[in-house]
Amino acid sequence: MTIALPAVLDTPAAAPLRQTLRDAVGTGQPIQIDASGVERIGQACLQVLAAAEAAAEEAGQDFRIVGASPVFADMATLAALDTLIAA
Repeated sequence: MTIALPAVLDTPAAAPLRQTLRDAVGTGQPIQIDASGVERIGQACLQVLAAAEAAAEEAGQDFRIVGASPVFADMATLAALDTLIAA
């Protein structure tokens, strides 16, 4: 299952992102997050991604971030989520 992130992941985007990821976790399918179009991301959405990764791991699902934009990659590094970004 691939989930494309929107360009702007600010605080108002956190709740819809959380619901989308919550729905994906537990389906048994690997989860790929396409971060290629991200132009701005805030702490709230980074926390949502971290929580989803932990939940997916607990459920035995693969969780990867692919195509990270430079902005996303920089912020993921700051939040210690860079290990999830596929090479």
